[in-house]
Amino acid sequence: MEQSRTTLPTLESMVNTRSQVNASSLNSTSLEVILNHVSLFISLLGIVDNGLVIYFLLFHFKKTSFIVYILYLSIADLTFLVCTSIFIIKDIVYFNSGRELFRSQLFLFIFCILILFGYDTGLYLLTAISVERCLSVLYPIWYQSQRPKHQSAAVCVLLWALSIFVTWLEGFFCLQGTHPSFPTRPCTMVEVFLLILNFLVFAPLMVFASLTLFIKVFRNLKHHQPAKLYIIIITTVILFLVFAIPLRVLLMVYNFPDENDSFLLMLYLYLNLLSCINSTINPVVYFMVGQVRGKRTRKSLKDTLQMVFEDKPCSEVREKPGHYKIGALHWQQN
Repeated sequence: MEQSRTTLPTLESMVNTRSQVNASSLNSTSLEVILNHVSLFISLLGIVDNGLVIYFLLFHFKKTSFIVYILYLSIADLTFLVCTSIFIIKDIVYFNSGRELFRSQLFLFIFCILILFGYDTGLYLLTAISVERCLSVLYPIWYQSQRPKHQSAAVCVLLWALSIFVTWLEGFFCLQGTHPSFPTRPCTMVEVFLLILNFLVFAPLMVFASLTLFIKVFRNLKHHQPAKLYIIIITTVILFLVFAIPLRVLLMVYNFPDENDSFLLMLYLYLNLLSCINSTINPVVYFMVGQVRGKRTRKSLKDTLQMVFEDKPCSEVREKPGHYKIGALHWQQN
């Protein structure tokens, strides 16, 4: 299973797993080739649609709080897809010609780091989006009056910094942890720390906030239709949990000692495909939600995205300076 193993997050496995390839069957190798080509095709589509979203959000839309989050999330998805595509192309070239496209260990290390960075950043940003929207529904008056103007940008920068830090920890102690000068204990400690941070702090918080948002918003369906951005948040969170989380867990588990590496390597191919789908499908979700309840006329991508990102919930409609409308409730700021 030579062509897929280079993408796993341990430098030793990148270099040495080809020596194990003779144990693979022809059918298994053929399946890997198919999965790699499908993943590459989906990744290239994702690069295009995420690139378009980033372009429109950067140059054509006013930077609202939600747009800032989506912009940073799209950049993280684009980073993951570009790095994954490069690895897949490297594997396909090696399978077809037996030639190494990139021989530098530093190159492999950097792109593995960027892949992990894309995962962690996506999780942290989706958590921030879910929590902020949940607060806007539960405490609309407080949210409108007390929320700092540049909170979204500040939160995104802090979460990116956190993602860079934890990715550096994992890269330094785990990706290079197979070197004889590194004991295995630091990597184990780092992975335990990441398991707690990602899956006992951020993931439950994201699920709780999204579930609360779902209950609060869809409980009032009889009175008004939910804002499109709420539909986007709930949908993207579900997709992330189903398609992206399993591979992140696998990448962390792979750093623990395990005798059944061949099973993990094969499982990686399937989960990597799911993660490519997750990073590619978000712009598709934006477009499909933008078409919902719209007039039956053909709209450009820009117009569709504008309908989505400028569709404000009733809890965030500001009528006049100092006045807010929360459903049927009007409130004046003193």
